[in-house]
Amino acid sequence: MRTDLRLLLAAGAIALALPFNAAGQGAAAEVPLLDPWVPPALRAKAAADRVEPSHGAALRAQAEAKLEARFAAAAGEGGTLTREQAAARGLGAIARDFDSIDRRRAGRISFEDYRQFLRAAAP
Repeated sequence: MRTDLRLLLAAGAIALALPFNAAGQGAAAEVPLLDPWVPPALRAKAAADRVEPSHGAALRAQAEAKLEARFAAAAGEGGTLTREQAAARGLGAIARDFDSIDRRRAGRISFEDYRQFLRAAAP
């Protein structure tokens, strides 16, 4: 009986500690923490410079552009990669899936080969 009372009191304390919104339901709205040492002018500029996160097709395009830049940097002037070059230049995912990406069995892949592989694997 004493254990039941303790559990009930603990549950009540936890429930009282949870934040509620103005309607008394759910979590309270997030309030950004402001650094008191940041001048208001800089704070306003940072808020104005904030970029909304991308979604959907725009996010996919950004991700593809980053992948293409890494691929191009690793491939160099030739624009193609071997499995060994991919592994040596930190592109482990490409090295691991190289056989699936290299459908022509040429021993070298272009970014277009990699793009086709990614699109075929996408849900």
